[in-house]
Amino acid sequence: MQPPANELDKASNRLVSLDALRGFDMLWIIGGCSLLLAVARYIGNTSFIAMVEWHTEHVGWGGFAAIDLVFPLFVFMTGATMPFSITAKLERGESKWRLYRRLFRRTLLLVGLGLSGELLSLDFANMRPLSVLGLIGMAYLIAGLVVINRGPRGQAAWAIGILLGYWAALSFIPVPGVGPGVITPGGCLCGYIDYNLLPGKLYQGAFDPEGILTWISAAAMALIGAQAGNLLRNNPTCGYRNVMILAAAGCVSLATGWILGQWFPIVKAIWSTPFVLFAAGWCLLLLSLFYLVIDVWRARWLGFIFIPIGTNAITIYVGSDFINFGYTANQLFGGLERVAGADLAPLVAALGVLVVEWLFLLFLYRKKIFIRV
Repeated sequence: MQPPANELDKASNRLVSLDALRGFDMLWIIGGCSLLLAVARYIGNTSFIAMVEWHTEHVGWGGFAAIDLVFPLFVFMTGATMPFSITAKLERGESKWRLYRRLFRRTLLLVGLGLSGELLSLDFANMRPLSVLGLIGMAYLIAGLVVINRGPRGQAAWAIGILLGYWAALSFIPVPGVGPGVITPGGCLCGYIDYNLLPGKLYQGAFDPEGILTWISAAAMALIGAQAGNLLRNNPTCGYRNVMILAAAGCVSLATGWILGQWFPIVKAIWSTPFVLFAAGWCLLLLSLFYLVIDVWRARWLGFIFIPIGTNAITIYVGSDFINFGYTANQLFGGLERVAGADLAPLVAALGVLVVEWLFLLFLYRKKIFIRV
């Protein structure tokens, strides 16, 4: 059955594929990895299990696993919506100052939500001042300021400049007692700045993966997303051409990141320049696929499982910290889990949590309740 069109998309002229891809991304955060691991272990193939385990765990430092794409893809999607949420308002005559206020308000909300768990603990001496949502908020702020004041070419120039400048800073600015170009958790410029400027505790002692310099590099990822959004917004009738451009750009970015990674490491923890380019390549390829299927072929039913997640992505991300979906799933499916047997029980448990979360999001979607920041 064809799902109903998203009323928000009608009102804002946003593409449904953007919400579907964001939902696909969030799926892995809210339980998709656990389900995939349970499936792999049920199948029992040792090589398959090892591959899934590798790709569902973040790499320690250098390298790239599939799960390392989840965070940058979300930042990329944040940028991809900017032409629809920011540029469109500028073209309708909305003042820059009003857009600045919205930009800063959203950033403060994201930073605040990211700190909510730390603040509620009341352990201020050991409070970690950084968070995933905080990095998203700061990257959104930096990229948003560029989008408000520069057109597509200017945005591309800023993205390139940020990536080149970030590479140069990490390569040539000496860290006291260490020297320049040392790309290790305790020796890189990122860790030195975080350790000396941030209060409280850092996630990894002398280094934090959502640190100050990573805000700037992540903003480049958002600006790459904005370029993709510009393409899709400015050429709404050129579906197949858009797909080809996105796919070609994705391949070029992927290859460039991999090649540069032979000299300067691909490190997610510091959003190194090769990492941003390598991850952006995958983001562009995924967007080209979702755009082709959802918006060009109009096969929206194929993305319907992701759309309710994508339209309330922040809700489910934050809500998972405050709502015990596992308890509800156990009440609903605990009996089935017990009779399923030892081999199937982990799969039933993982699937049950996902079902409960998805039904919660489907309810919000059907009732047109979209909690935005």
